[in-house]
Amino acid sequence: MPALDLNINSSPAINPVWRWGVPLLALILMAILWLTEANAPVFLWLNERLFLVGPEFWNHLTILGEVGIIFILPFFGRRADIAWQFVLAGLLATLWTNGLKSPLGVLRPPAVLHENFHIIGPFLEQHSFPSGHTTTIFLLAGVFCLQTINVCWKSLILLLALLVGLSRIACGVHWPLDVLGGMFGGWLAAVIGVALAKCWPAGEKLAVQRVFALIFLAAAIWFIAGYNSGQIGTNWLQYSLVLASIAAALPGFKRLF
Repeated sequence: MPALDLNINSSPAINPVWRWGVPLLALILMAILWLTEANAPVFLWLNERLFLVGPEFWNHLTILGEVGIIFILPFFGRRADIAWQFVLAGLLATLWTNGLKSPLGVLRPPAVLHENFHIIGPFLEQHSFPSGHTTTIFLLAGVFCLQTINVCWKSLILLLALLVGLSRIACGVHWPLDVLGGMFGGWLAAVIGVALAKCWPAGEKLAVQRVFALIFLAAAIWFIAGYNSGQIGTNWLQYSLVLASIAAALPGFKRLF
């Protein structure tokens, strides 16, 4: 496995395939599913086959889409430019998910399908499109992949994001169109957020970084003290990921404050 370059560089000379390939692929696949009316059949086919991997695997993997946003914490006090990219991309991704879920009112598979299929975790029926978990993980993957890091690491990050997206189908709570919508919106938010941060670096100022660092720290504490994902037996992973992010953020917070 390649060594991780901790001196991540932001670069405008990123290969266009990394910038536009993911949202373009998502858009094409969404069009195919929509035109062929294959959303439900593909959901049932994937749900059945993904379940063979094991419910525990998907049950734990989907947690990354729940708490992934706190992975931003270690960048505060270390890389103000990347932290600011994450913040802007996160705001755009939030607009994407919250701006579409309620107005569109798409029902989830448990509220629509009469066929037997596997449900792992909470029984959810409302606000299906787009998948918030998938949007979050592809936002994170997009920002990372738009830095000049080793292509092997980019590939591994992208693969992980794809698996988290598939976990939402394996858990039986999202359609393929929802996952592709999250993939499209999350990555596009990353592209715009990175570009906007480079043109408008106001968020790299010390005072702004301090404010957002405290906001994300408060979110991390909430994930430990007050948030219940509903995924049975995954609290240990949720707490471990959050505590690890907080621990990794401490040296940066020391510099920041």
